[in-house]
Amino acid sequence: MRVLVTCEFSGIVREAFTRHDHDVTSCDLLESKLLGRQHRGGVRDIVGQGRTLMVSHLPCTHLQFREIGE
Repeated sequence: MRVLVTCEFSGIVREAFTRHDHDVTSCDLLESKLLGRQHRGGVRDIVGQGRTLMVSHLPCTHLQFREIGE
């Protein structure tokens, strides 16, 4: 599967897909913390290049976690 992981500078999700033999590129404005295939720039530059799946993340500072049942 050809995967694009956007807004992920850590490289963790990209590497998880890579371990399962997928063709993965991550995309972020920041340089990735882990070595691997990364497009450093805007997602509009590379979206629509025949990928099967796109995984996108919001910045972690914007996420709120709650316990189930709250």
